[in-house]
Amino acid sequence: MTQTDDLALAIQKLASEANEESAAAKAEYEEQLRELRARLLEGRIARSSIAQNGEEELEEAYQARLAKIQSELDESLLALYRDEAGGTDPGGGTDPGGGTDPGGSGSDDAPYEVDYTLPMQQRYIIVKNYYLAYSDMAEALSDLLQDEVAQDYLGQYYSYLQQLLMMMQ
Repeated sequence: MTQTDDLALAIQKLASEANEESAAAKAEYEEQLRELRARLLEGRIARSSIAQNGEEELEEAYQARLAKIQSELDESLLALYRDEAGGTDPGGGTDPGGGTDPGGSGSDDAPYEVDYTLPMQQRYIIVKNYYLAYSDMAEALSDLLQDEVAQDYLGQYYSYLQQLLMMMQ
């Protein structure tokens, strides 16, 4: 098994663990929401501000847990890539202009900033934030899968973003 294969397996394992944790968080959130709604119906206050506040608190806790999972996965991947690259940012994305892109100018084909002078982690964050701003994660995933600029720009991080969006659907 090559070093690249080992890296791919490690990335897949990290993404799989994050997917499982996210699925468990979603199941727990949905169960808590059902329990809350049942208690509110029992108390005949299902349409009150108490109900709305309770649901909002559960949603905020769920989103915070997803953000924590995402953050932990980001940190793990960054450490993995640094170890693999000998302390530098992972490569994979290339500048289609032959390495002459001065950076910051963006791309006409991408709705987000494309700056090949940025470290890979910052590139990933820019693209990730763009797609996480979608209200419909299925649409975000569909758009990402059609985004050829992101595939090149993110290199190895592209598959990680794809896994993240799949887990958030």
